[in-house]
Amino acid sequence: MAARPMSSPSSERPRIVVVTPVRNEEWILDRFLSVTSRFADHIIIADQHSSDNSRCICERYPKVTVVDNPTEEFSERNRSLLLIEQARALVPSPRIILALDADEILAANALESRGWQTMLKAAPGTILCFELVDLYGTPERCMRHDQLRPFGYVDDGAPHAPRTIHSNRVPVPDNAVRLRLHDIKFLHYNALRPSAVAAKVRWYSVLEKVLDTCPFALKRRLRYATYLDFTGAGRVEACPAEWFAGWEQQGIDMRSVVQLKYYWYDFEVLRYFEKYGSRRFWLDDIWQFDWEACRLYARAQNIPGVPEARVAKPPGLLNLAMRFLSFVHRHQRRLRHRLTRRASAAFQ
Repeated sequence: MAARPMSSPSSERPRIVVVTPVRNEEWILDRFLSVTSRFADHIIIADQHSSDNSRCICERYPKVTVVDNPTEEFSERNRSLLLIEQARALVPSPRIILALDADEILAANALESRGWQTMLKAAPGTILCFELVDLYGTPERCMRHDQLRPFGYVDDGAPHAPRTIHSNRVPVPDNAVRLRLHDIKFLHYNALRPSAVAAKVRWYSVLEKVLDTCPFALKRRLRYATYLDFTGAGRVEACPAEWFAGWEQQGIDMRSVVQLKYYWYDFEVLRYFEKYGSRRFWLDDIWQFDWEACRLYARAQNIPGVPEARVAKPPGLLNLAMRFLSFVHRHQRRLRHRLTRRASAAFQ
């Protein structure tokens, strides 16, 4: 779908532009676009070589403009700059840019909140911070977080300086006002697919080795262990019905989630094995997964770029030693966090 000029709404309020990177998000994209089309004026999707039905889904939504992210390699920096640039080129000011992933869905009660009206009246140059609620195991339960994330910006044209990985999605100028909107929630569907989370974590670990953004294996193991086991990272609570009810009353399926045996993240790791050899990644925490079975499946499906030869696994003693070191370091870190919380509570 080619980029096209966008018309201005008749009201004086700022235009809400949602910018989203996509790669094989068919599992959640229809839900995301159904909800997002109900509050955004424009939705800009940067698609990076999706091989599923993501583009076909986008074509069903008139507010969506799809632009190509032509980069072969992973780069949050490139895709974020592309999205911000397109938002500024295609949507006239005044505008609010909300940078969301496809698995981050606005809670249905947000539009009636005081925070939503506050956001619409915020001055240009304001950073907008929201709570990302992790749906946890089931849509009826969630993990709540005190930290609010900068997912929005009342755009004033400030430069954006993202990193290659784990970057801020919007400009965060020094000394800019941060507006913390506690009553606007985004529902994160990531943890409802634990097998997909595990696949993504394996991919991230290998990716950071290749990109040299986290060169030390033990640090990578510790960083991504928390993605798989983030109990204690927030408060587990029941999800309020009003987060879903308004959208469900409009016929949007807010609860079903598709699970797969293998994900595109797995095939990307196999491609790195083919390019660099699996031995390069022996110290990473990726070897509790049956790569050989995945390789055979990928070959049977004619997925390009995967190894023809059997995947070489690390020696058992090496794998055991690395798992033991990871366990010790995770235990020490949890103990430090526990002591820090106790000290903070005692001080208060």
